[in-house]
Amino acid sequence: MTSERMQRRIERLLDQADEAADQRDWAVVDEIGRSVLSLDATNVDAQEFLALAAPHVGEAVAGTEPSAIPTIPREENSTPRESPTSFANDRYQVSKFLGEGGKKRVYRAHDTLLDREVAFALIKTEGFDQTSKERISREAQAMGRLGVHPNIVAVLDLGQEDDGSPYMVTELMGGGDIEALLEEASKSLVPAGDGSSGNSGPSRASGHGGLSLERTIEIGKAVCEGLEFAHARGIVHRDLKPGNVWLTEEGVAKIGDFGLAVMTDRSRLTREGMMVGTVSYMPPEQATGGDITPKADLYSLGAMLYEMVTGRPPFLGDDEIAIIGQHINTPPVAPPGITAPVPGP
Repeated sequence: MTSERMQRRIERLLDQADEAADQRDWAVVDEIGRSVLSLDATNVDAQEFLALAAPHVGEAVAGTEPSAIPTIPREENSTPRESPTSFANDRYQVSKFLGEGGKKRVYRAHDTLLDREVAFALIKTEGFDQTSKERISREAQAMGRLGVHPNIVAVLDLGQEDDGSPYMVTELMGGGDIEALLEEASKSLVPAGDGSSGNSGPSRASGHGGLSLERTIEIGKAVCEGLEFAHARGIVHRDLKPGNVWLTEEGVAKIGDFGLAVMTDRSRLTREGMMVGTVSYMPPEQATGGDITPKADLYSLGAMLYEMVTGRPPFLGDDEIAIIGQHINTPPVAPPGITAPVPGP
């Protein structure tokens, strides 16, 4: 049975596939459909997206058995078919496709000029006019001017491809993100009927639903230091979540993806009417279109810490509106009520 966390990831991927289909970006539809089937081999929506893309990508996937479709592991994706082989006039040689979000496609690449491995993020601008593209470039430059801090993923280069698509090059984070840590922790779920517990339902082999308190506090401190640095320079992240906090190979936490961030004294980057952020970690004022201050990031951090110690976000629901409504109107269940090892106040 697909876990709740994995189901949320699948739903996000399907939303991206739907957007790509609207834009007739069939290579992306095909790629995302295969990614979903690697997580849930019987997903009907993914099979329909593959069938929809098949005539356009020259691959007869309609009617193909899900088991026959190659899986794409999270951290070991090879460069996808039709993926670029290089960027910036061949300076960045692509070696691996790392993943795709709502705002960008990310590749592992080799910087031939400085002889180092980097993460190359090609910012997606489909549907944006030239003014919007220029605004995105200006905001990316603002992120580049943020400066160097040990708890913020370093921006190494900024530029534009020949077609006008902006890109951002950052340090490569070899330890993955907090989202991956939580997914790994969820694999330790063991059935109650195996003799390890007299309770019904699943329980974690480690005895609680998330990371250890010590690790959570360590990561939380690092994130706070990174936020303090950014906020002092007038930058609010706006989308802080486990998938945007990365780890070095040594385990040091760094905030990444300031793609939704804006200078607090400047206009919004996104198109009017578009809700910005991820609802599981979204402060009420952001959900209702109010003024965003550094306090918004602290709220999101609190929601993230909650999930790190309990294994689930503070609010769950069948859709975004239901979750937003809880952020606005409902206090969360105290962590000790969800998982015993979390001490009370």
